[in-house]
Amino acid sequence: MNKKTVLKSIRDQIYEAIQESIINNTYKPGEELQIDRLAEEFGVSTTPIREALIRLENTGLVHLIPNKGARVTSFREKDILDTWEIRKLLEPYAAGITAELDVRDDILEIEAACDKLEQGPQDSNLYIQSDIRLHELLYAHLSNELLKDTLRNILQRSMRMRYFAEDVSKMHDQVVREVLSEHKEILRALSERDREKTIEAVRRHVANGERRALTAIRLRNEN
Repeated sequence: MNKKTVLKSIRDQIYEAIQESIINNTYKPGEELQIDRLAEEFGVSTTPIREALIRLENTGLVHLIPNKGARVTSFREKDILDTWEIRKLLEPYAAGITAELDVRDDILEIEAACDKLEQGPQDSNLYIQSDIRLHELLYAHLSNELLKDTLRNILQRSMRMRYFAEDVSKMHDQVVREVLSEHKEILRALSERDREKTIEAVRRHVANGERRALTAIRLRNEN
């Protein structure tokens, strides 16, 4: 492995680590991310940190602060509505295409995670991982790279909103039970390679996700 490859790998790892910390709300909405502090935490120079923050701004997860770093993007109820409007248009369509493909290995992997969650719904890390994995499956095998990029970006935005609101409003266990039931319905439809059933299951799941996110954020704002 040459030096250039190593440097690229480090940059990607830093970007993905900061991205994950924003999505799971380790870095919370409105929090300032200082370049020098992040560089110290990752044990690198400031250059890959700056590059990661620029990439994250392009996805809408942060706003750059000149000469300092970035601030994690905050969101309001309208941001939830705008984000889910796109999801309701694109995600069922992508799922319909995926339903016609052989994705049995992916289905088995997600089903195993769902079974574990039924026994321990308090496992937040497993919940987040399986949730993201399910939604990635709906577009990961598509040939349209622009559609994949769009769905990847909107998924990151929506998951961050959901996880933050659900955690603050203490809805976690109830939400996990509902989401697991909906995920299993989607997985069954995909297993049967039933396009229309998959589209309808995803459409219901996305609509319910919007309802849960709005309920959670409203409860949070009341407290």
